[in-house]
Amino acid sequence: VSRVANLPLVSSAYGMVSSAYATTKESHPYVKSVCDAAEKGVKTLRAAAASGAQPLLTRLEPQISTANEYACKGLDKLEEKLPILQQPPEK
Repeated sequence: VSRVANLPLVSSAYGMVSSAYATTKESHPYVKSVCDAAEKGVKTLRAAAASGAQPLLTRLEPQISTANEYACKGLDKLEEKLPILQQPPEK
């Protein structure tokens, strides 16, 4: 996931969406209150899911590691066939 997030196009798109979200949230008080409540709910759910999932993740660590290796190999091939993925978004 971190390799994909660091691709210039993905990183740029994330930055644009994040900026638009922040600008919209700050420009509209009603949207801000809804977003703040949603963010608080997501943080609470994330914390509960993380603590509850930890034993399962520990048990599945070998399978997760194998899946990560396959995903990285696939991304290597994709980057090899599409070098444009490493180009700045302006290009």
